Amino acid sequence: MTLVEKTWFNAVWFQTTWFSCVLGREDWMWLTAVLIAFHYAAVSNIRFELNRVVPSAALGISIDFALAVTGVFDFGSTLFPLWMVCLWLVFPTVLPRAMAFLGAVWWRPIILGAIAPMNYLAGAKFGAVALPLGDVTTMIILVPLWMIMLPLMVRFSQRELVIET
Repeated sequence: MTLVEKTWFNAVWFQTTWFSCVLGREDWMWLTAVLIAFHYAAVSNIRFELNRVVPSAALGISIDFALAVTGVFDFGSTLFPLWMVCLWLVFPTVLPRAMAFLGAVWWRPIILGAIAPMNYLAGAKFGAVALPLGDVTTMIILVPLWMIMLPLMVRFSQRELVIET
């Protein structure tokens, strides 16, 4: 197991990258890129990592993009910023590591899915995103979505690498 695959390191790395994305946005994209490149260069099996990350990242990017297009999120001068794509390349990496406990019991990702949208409120407080519909309406939209999405993402994170010969 490499350093980036250790639970404690993954948690610290994720939070550092989250802050780089949300606080720094485009200005700190260089730091975000370095942090992401470090992780993917250091994992023991890049194919296995991508097999687990890409489905969740694709789902998250698609949902958040749809929410931006429909006016739930407003990112200012850009419809969907690169730093949000980066967040979605980072978040799935915590599911089999720092948040591995979610996969042990079926209801845990549903419960955390009800809480996870508060990260969007934090992002709004930091000025990274505007919530034109207001906090309450946005949460009414996001909570059910996340209560469905997070269990799916946990399932994706538990996938085994299948190599066809």
